[in-house]
Amino acid sequence: MEPWHDDRKSRQRCLSAGEGRACTQLAFKPTLTQLTGLFHAGAILALADETATAAAMWETNPTAELRPTLFPLTLQLSVNLIRNTNRGLLTAEAEIVHRGRTTLVVDVRVTDDQGKLVAKFTATLLAPTRQQAT
Repeated sequence: MEPWHDDRKSRQRCLSAGEGRACTQLAFKPTLTQLTGLFHAGAILALADETATAAAMWETNPTAELRPTLFPLTLQLSVNLIRNTNRGLLTAEAEIVHRGRTTLVVDVRVTDDQGKLVAKFTATLLAPTRQQAT
């Protein structure tokens, strides 16, 4: 799959999305840091949330046609920040762990270049159906 977001400012890109999974990366950049020079928690959270949404989008709209009525919205999120870094790439891997009638639960693991866990993220997303979108 082609990167859906390869912005030179954020250096975030999607590596894959499909079948209830997604994988994205975010390159370290000084503008993404907090006062101590490590990744800002908000940058880590945004990476995890966008990755969860990419996995959920496959479930709610596999055609990838841009239809706002089929866009999964995050209703609740929880994150545990475990460690941090000031270099390299963060990789976020998302997997849908529950598909209900109206919601999805997605788990995301964010790791550093050495494969060490940086954050564990769980999101509940509103999962509109194609029938609701019409």
